[in-house]
Amino acid sequence: MDMRARRWASRTAGTGLALLAGIAAPATLFAQACPLCYQSAASGSAQFIQALKGGIVVLIIPCVLICTCVSVVTYRKRDACDEDEVSIGE
Repeated sequence: MDMRARRWASRTAGTGLALLAGIAAPATLFAQACPLCYQSAASGSAQFIQALKGGIVVLIIPCVLICTCVSVVTYRKRDACDEDEVSIGE
């Protein structure tokens, strides 16, 4: 099996496992069902709920930006460590 076929098989297997894990995971796994947090949010006023939603957005923006930047840099540098390069010692 050549290198391209191995990479393709590895990527396909990884993608398939990720999809299978996402499908098989229970819905409660995706959200923390903290009863205290739920009760606090449910008993809040409309202004409190709006502030909570705004806080969630403010907290998620840096995470999304960091993940996007890391993905872009990784994509641009994907060929920097190519295996076909000849090292100086050889």
